[in-house]
Amino acid sequence: MREKEVFLKKIFDLKFIKLLVVLTFLSFPAKNKENDSLNDALTYLKNLDEFSSSFLQIQNNDVSEGLIYIKDNRLRIEYTSPSNLVFILKENKGMYYNKELEEVQYFNPKKTIGKFFISLFNNDEFLSNSITIKREGYFYILKEIQVDDVIYKITIYFEESPFQLRKLKIANDIDVTTFTILNPNYNPDLNDKIFSLANPLLG
Repeated sequence: MREKEVFLKKIFDLKFIKLLVVLTFLSFPAKNKENDSLNDALTYLKNLDEFSSSFLQIQNNDVSEGLIYIKDNRLRIEYTSPSNLVFILKENKGMYYNKELEEVQYFNPKKTIGKFFISLFNNDEFLSNSITIKREGYFYILKEIQVDDVIYKITIYFEESPFQLRKLKIANDIDVTTFTILNPNYNPDLNDKIFSLANPLLG
């Protein structure tokens, strides 16, 4: 009887080892695909030296439209509807300009959600320790960041054919904001003046 138990145990152990090998083997393609997708995203973002697009923002059912411009580690986010607002972001300095109220304020983008936009387009290490989820025809990257005491959950969606950044989702305990990227232009020939931090009210 003892010999039979030992024999059955050996069979079970052998089958378990085979199953483990199969499962391990099957896990490699998915992991490699996710790594490939992340590497493609990093290459794409790194090559966005000069870029523009329109966007649609939805925040708690409020809809806004605007334009985004990127050049040489600088960003300009310009809301055109329903309000005329401009944000210009560099690594350590940002400017907010309300055209309708003729109001200008300067701020440190690292203390606002602007930290995310600066890091996404300018920091090669930003997406390290992130999670990549592969789907049919697209994938998304999950990342958490902290600004002061607020935790933001970031989801970055990429379309694979053609390969492009499609949507950004930023969520915290209070609200959820999505930015859908529309009509991307990879050769816009942008004028450096649109990224100026000089007070527009004094010009």
